[in-house]
Amino acid sequence: MAKYFKTVMTHFSRYLPPGRVTNNDLSKLMDTNDAWITERSGIKERRFVEEPIATSDLAIEAVKKVLAESNLKPADFDYIIASTLSPDYYFPGIAPIVQHKLGFPTIPAIDIRVQCSAFVYSTQLADAMLKSGQYKRILLVFSDVQSKLLDLTTNGRNVAVLFGDGAAAVICEAKECTQEEIPQASNQSSGVIDTILGSDGVGAEMLLLRTPGTATRGFLSPETYENGDWHPKMDGRVVFKHAVNRMCEVAETLMARNKISANDIACLIPHQANLRISEMVREKMNLSQDKVFNNIHKYGNTTSATIPICINEALEEGRIKKGDLVLTVAFGAGFTWGGSLIRL
Repeated sequence: MAKYFKTVMTHFSRYLPPGRVTNNDLSKLMDTNDAWITERSGIKERRFVEEPIATSDLAIEAVKKVLAESNLKPADFDYIIASTLSPDYYFPGIAPIVQHKLGFPTIPAIDIRVQCSAFVYSTQLADAMLKSGQYKRILLVFSDVQSKLLDLTTNGRNVAVLFGDGAAAVICEAKECTQEEIPQASNQSSGVIDTILGSDGVGAEMLLLRTPGTATRGFLSPETYENGDWHPKMDGRVVFKHAVNRMCEVAETLMARNKISANDIACLIPHQANLRISEMVREKMNLSQDKVFNNIHKYGNTTSATIPICINEALEEGRIKKGDLVLTVAFGAGFTWGGSLIRL
């Protein structure tokens, strides 16, 4: 008799560094003000790390919290999937660092590089691995330190005001089930129901950090440093348009192929890139404001960690609860994008 497994996200955690940076704080570094930033992004403050804190340090704090809340030990895991665009080093990634520093067994530990689309990409990857029956429990780690990369001057303000530092962790477990218990939108079985992913490298240079990199002459040179190529660059209008279109596209496709409407969703949790993007997606989906969770005003865009931070916070605030049908949508550099339908 065939065995069936479903992927259940059992625990979420978040960690934000204590250093708050308000819009007024940024106005002392560049030509900007609270009204300008709030109008364009919805952000009021964000968190920045202090030296010598690195990306893996934030990740480790998030993992410690999720281990404590789940009463699990490092020995209880089979695999670590980490997501970041700002690793401690050009290589290796942060996953083996987290594995070693927290005393996990010598299990596989990998990084994936899909930037702001990290949650949906990680969800699909973990879901496939757990459903295969090869693994029983996978740790997802999301962490980014953008503050050290930003151009905190007037020249860089269009990008610099958007980002903050933060981390999250998620525990995914394989649960044996009958065929009838495989999660679907039409039943009450908890777990990952469906995920859609996409990418298009046509937008690679619309949102990037150009150097260090092998496409740069000399990898990293005094000239590229002087030019500011080590700061992230973005064509905001192009990215905004693509983000809205792709996030709406995956939401509509997920709902259509799972035969549900927006009314069936307990909460939409979009990647926290810009409040105006989230609002446009909400309006196009004809959702009321109480069916969308945003916290960008407090943390800015924490890149890979935004969606799991939102889920963790929404659970704590009672905005969502176990058994709810949640739709997540994301868009990031690459371009990459995706969405996932999950019953918590």
